[in-house]
Amino acid sequence: MTLLTRAPVRCAVLVALLVLLFAPVPIPWRVLVLAGAALVWTRVEAGTLAPLGLGRHGWRATLGWAAGLFLAGLISGELVQPAVARLFGTPIDYSGYGALAGNADAALRLLGYALTSAAIGEEVLFRGFLLHQLVALLGPGTAARRGAIVAAGALFGAAHYIQGAPGMLSTGLFGMLLGWAWFRSGRNLWALILAHAAIDSYGIAMLYLGRYA
Repeated sequence: MTLLTRAPVRCAVLVALLVLLFAPVPIPWRVLVLAGAALVWTRVEAGTLAPLGLGRHGWRATLGWAAGLFLAGLISGELVQPAVARLFGTPIDYSGYGALAGNADAALRLLGYALTSAAIGEEVLFRGFLLHQLVALLGPGTAARRGAIVAAGALFGAAHYIQGAPGMLSTGLFGMLLGWAWFRSGRNLWALILAHAAIDSYGIAMLYLGRYA
């Protein structure tokens, strides 16, 4: 639809998305609701979800990218996050996730939320939709892509404010890596969703086992 591809409309949509995403008011299943709206908007705009990265991609490439990003996520969690925490002189705050150590019911509930709202919702919003809209506004050049990756990564980090400054910085940097992978893989959002799901599953398992406090 031509109207939806106009720059003022794209800008208005991005502003509305950010306002709703960061509004200090309770919105049940906020990320999933916004992700659903993004899917509908893109389907109307382009007639397909391929611009988000939900088109057809080979399963070998998808699994390869997912595995690589999962390993990168583990490295980030074991090396980058502690380094960032030392830089700030304060540990990453995991207290907002509740007392999960040894609590199987709570861990399973969080896992269900992570596999839907985080793995699917966040990837649709922060990678698929946000990057698609930003490059449509900024252009297809390398500089535009880099700018979109940095902006989307910064917003992704800000959305994880519950983890404190070290967590936001670490998450933002990893979000930039995911943004790069989205472009590099030919907009393969399936791979990013799988990687995100695996990383969060690992993290919740560590919380359950009491590794993170």
